[in-house]
Amino acid sequence: MALDFTIILAGESLLLNLAFFTAVIVIYSVFVFYFYRFLAKKNLIELNLNQYNRYANPALVKFFAAVFYVIEYIVVLPILTFFWFAILSILILILAKGIEVQTILLISAALVAAVRITSYVSEDLSKDLAKMLPFTLLAIAITTSGFFEIGPLIARIKEVPGLFKNIPYYLLFIVGIELIMRTFSFIESLFHTVRATEESSPTEQTTETESATE
Repeated sequence: MALDFTIILAGESLLLNLAFFTAVIVIYSVFVFYFYRFLAKKNLIELNLNQYNRYANPALVKFFAAVFYVIEYIVVLPILTFFWFAILSILILILAKGIEVQTILLISAALVAAVRITSYVSEDLSKDLAKMLPFTLLAIAITTSGFFEIGPLIARIKEVPGLFKNIPYYLLFIVGIELIMRTFSFIESLFHTVRATEESSPTEQTTETESATE
């Protein structure tokens, strides 16, 4: 009986460990899925506050457009960036063994910044980059000896508060990169608009001339 009881306890412990680490892998995979789908988009902020910009006075319209731009890219952007950066850092800390906190923050910040930069080049490239490293880390973690031990995993979870000491510096870097890329994108769009206007002007003049001749 005692032997049977020991076997039952061992079986229950195995099932609990299996359920726990299955949940860890699923949660991490779901996060990476939404992480790369969201962060790899060129237009990171879908909230278009300019739709409320309905004024007849042009000066007032420009003022509110500037206010909305500040709200979208100065206020909302850092909040979204902080969320994804913080969660990614926490998950890497939990999965990676023997990596210092500063190195984890550096990896997370570099990944987020690289994903945002490449999103302005190609969203497909950005998506591949955003999911490649996280899934590679997961593959390395689950094949590393000692990963499927709850004790060490809980010990790494207790190190999470140490991540938040220097996050503002990395966050400032990421937001700065985003604003620079957004500025270049805006300037590029202006050039395209001017070029399109110049190309359409001769056509309109020709049409007006033909109409006047008739």
